[in-house]
Amino acid sequence: MARYIGNPAVTNNVFTGDANFVFTQGSVATQWVVDHNLAKKPAVTVVDSAGTVVIGQVTYNTDNRCTLDFQAGFSGKAFFN
Repeated sequence: MARYIGNPAVTNNVFTGDANFVFTQGSVATQWVVDHNLAKKPAVTVVDSAGTVVIGQVTYNTDNRCTLDFQAGFSGKAFFN
């Protein structure tokens, strides 16, 4: 059972300092290589052109680039946070 422990104390405003990036894949492809330049391994959410979330394989090549692989080709957007 969860219990309320009060509001967290914020000593350094971490809630507004995080970066994000939106990548648009305009042509149909099964592999997307994205240079997001966020200097981290971000969470990735992918949607197709209809706005449906698509599950794929995310490979972090570096802290600034990742490769997204899918079973079928499509166009859409990838959101990096």
